[in-house]
This record gives sequence, C-alpha cells and structure tokens, in this order.
Amino acid sequence: MAALAVPILEAAGGALLRALGVAAVAGAGAVAVNEATRNKVESADKAKSAPIAEAGTQTKTKDTCDKCPPDGGMLVERNWNMSEVSRSYQARITGFIPYTEWRFQENDFDGFKSKECLLLEAKATYDQFFESSTEPKFFFKITGLPKIIAQGIRQSMVTLKSPPSRLHWHFMQPLSHAYFTAQFRKRSLIITTFLTQ
Repeated sequence: MAALAVPILEAAGGALLRALGVAAVAGAGAVAVNEATRNKVESADKAKSAPIAEAGTQTKTKDTCDKCPPDGGMLVERNWNMSEVSRSYQARITGFIPYTEWRFQENDFDGFKSKECLLLEAKATYDQFFESSTEPKFFFKITGLPKIIAQGIRQSMVTLKSPPSRLHWHFMQPLSHAYFTAQFRKRSLIITTFLTQ
C-alpha cells in the first residue's frame, strides 16, 4: 500500500511545483526544488509585510552622503486631499511617485534626496490664497497660514538638529513664493525657497 502512495504523492507534488512555476526533478534534485519553492514562498510572505520604503523609488546606495541623518527616515504612503496639479507638482519636485512622502523624526517631508542630504517640500497652487505678495486673504490668514508656518518651523528645527541636511521649499507660483520667503527669513528658519514653475 505504501508503495502505491509514493507515486501518487510524487504526482501531486509535481503538479503543485508546476503550478508554482518550478520544474519537478527526481532524486536529489527534488530536495533542491523543494528548498527553492520554500524560499520563494518565504520571500513572497516577507514582501507582503515589508515597509514601503524598501519597494519605493528612494534607494540607499554608495551614492548617499556620509552620515546623512534623514537616511534614517522612511518612505510613507500619504493620501492628502490635494488637486492633481498639486500632486503632479510634488512628484516632479521630489522625484517620488504620487501619494508618497518621506517620514523623518516624526515629521513628513514631501521628498528627500539622499545623495544631497536634502529634504524637500513642494507648494503648488497657493497664490489663490493671496491678495498680493505681502497680504494673504483673510480666511487663509486664520486657517491655512498658521499651519504652514508651523510646518516650516517644525521642519526647520528637525533639519537644524540633523547636520549636514538641508531643507528646500519649492513654490509653483510667485505670490506665495515671495510671501513665504519673507516669513521664513523673518523667523530665521533655515529653509531655502525656490520659485520652480
């Protein structure tokens, strides 16, 4: 009876291996195939639970700067409420795929370039909230402006405590660029601003 069970098990095993994309081999080779199959299954299980940073566009290679503290951060998925223009602008400035940001020391940054030890923030269509380069609209003064200034202060403090890292904020539009450049300078924040259209 046992002799009859072996061919049945071998046939079932061969079908299973073919389903997994592995060729069945008799004898000693079968052990190697079983080991390869087990490794493939284990790798797939690990990939399911791996952090997004390992699968993202940011990779750590020998091109990274020496002892860049933000390298200790991680790529995170974020689904903020923003326009497609803003999402595309953020992706263009950072080089990250949409819906991803860099998390470092409990703060989110829109992007990070390891080779330059550079943290990034991208602000697209903010001119709609300004009367002029020196005057935000009333509702924005109360609701949005304090949040953005607080974000700049937090990011600036993290960057300051993490040399040699730097922080760049890119603005798509001129009114918001001029306004925030003046606000950051007035507060002595270490944010370099750019008008990047």
